[in-house]
Amino acid sequence: MVFNSLIFIFMFLPLVFLAYTLIPNKMIKTLVLVLCSLLFYSWGQPASLVLMLVTIVWNYLTGLELALYEGNKRKYIFWIGVLFHVLILVIYKYTNFILGFTSIHIDLALPVGLSFFTFSAISYLGDVYMGKSEPQKNLLSLALYLSFFGKVSMGPIVQYHDMEKELSRFKKIGVLEFGEAFQRIMKGLAKKVIIADQLSLMYASLSGNTTSLGTWLCAIAYMLQIYFDFSGYSDMAIGISRLFGFEFDENFDHPYTAVSIQNFWRKWHISLSRWFRDYIYIPLGGNRVPDNIYIRNILIVWLLTGIWHGASMNFIVWGLYYGLLLLAERFIWKDKLKRLPRFIQHLYTLLLVLIGWVFFYSSSLVSAFKTILAMLGIGTTGFSDMHALFALRQNFVLIVIAILFSMPLFDRIDKAILRVMKQRGAILSICFWFVLFMISLAFIVGNTFQSFLYFAF
Repeated sequence: MVFNSLIFIFMFLPLVFLAYTLIPNKMIKTLVLVLCSLLFYSWGQPASLVLMLVTIVWNYLTGLELALYEGNKRKYIFWIGVLFHVLILVIYKYTNFILGFTSIHIDLALPVGLSFFTFSAISYLGDVYMGKSEPQKNLLSLALYLSFFGKVSMGPIVQYHDMEKELSRFKKIGVLEFGEAFQRIMKGLAKKVIIADQLSLMYASLSGNTTSLGTWLCAIAYMLQIYFDFSGYSDMAIGISRLFGFEFDENFDHPYTAVSIQNFWRKWHISLSRWFRDYIYIPLGGNRVPDNIYIRNILIVWLLTGIWHGASMNFIVWGLYYGLLLLAERFIWKDKLKRLPRFIQHLYTLLLVLIGWVFFYSSSLVSAFKTILAMLGIGTTGFSDMHALFALRQNFVLIVIAILFSMPLFDRIDKAILRVMKQRGAILSICFWFVLFMISLAFIVGNTFQSFLYFAF
């Protein structure tokens, strides 16, 4: 089941929220949320339910075992627990990549959200092992953390210690909080259906274009599409979670306003960056180490980041590309970048991020390098053609709207209206998003919506 489907918007979410609101007993609330989350997760892919249940039971038992021992035995239990999850991830996601040098191919259906709930599972074991959290003795509470439908498919990757207290303390929300949560859901749906899905049509129409202009437009369309697609999902996930008393941190902070690659990764997919920081980077020593160890740490983290995203050389190169850029900003460019005009810093970041997305969406490394060369005017059929010019004219307004909405300007205007007009401003804001919500529904009914991009990960 997906957030941008009519069955979720008009049946699943209202019924689950109604049941959650009316049931007074906390244990039954938890049970209902777990059962509904398992239904959501297994919708259309019932076999994946077995893997989710095994993951829940394995983590529950491993957590209890960690509480019984100290020293090396405790360390062995932890690593066995983690390696179990890594093995499952490798089997489902990387088997054919590993077998790529042979003629063997195994068809395994990748469970939805496997990479996301695997990281949640490792987060639980890591928090218990490092003493950030106590082992969860309530199986239902742990099951809710791992399977909660508000985050199981595409995150955010909420660390266990951040959600621990909320698993047993069900917060009642008032009318104002309900309105804010629903507005966040409407905002996310509009970003996905009205902007991202239309950009995907532009990207698809230009994906075979061999001119320089067409190649640039294709890359820009994807760059904007993936932001509105993933941030739209994150907005919906945060809004949905608030309906049930869970406060998730922001996952995006207008990343295309960044003025360095380091700054970009503090704003893009924030929950993933924090996960790698807390469970890989800091345990390796972080940045309080000699330069050679720091370089090793950065390359390990970004190699794993690339591998996490997908089983192909494209993603490995994409991850190492960002690792090398971060090292360059620290050791080569140092403070030189900061002395440049802010506009140049911004342009520098956008250009490098755009090249990164070329590696991300290309079908192979050869295709990625051909695209980059085409952007430089090498190996093209010309600067432009009728197809590229038509796509530019047809989508110019869409691109401008996408660029404006990717900046914080609109949010600032929205907050200013609320501050000045107060109650009338709140009503105006809700009406605006409700209109966009109805337009989004019209797109969905017209079957012009698509699945979220990050479901592939």
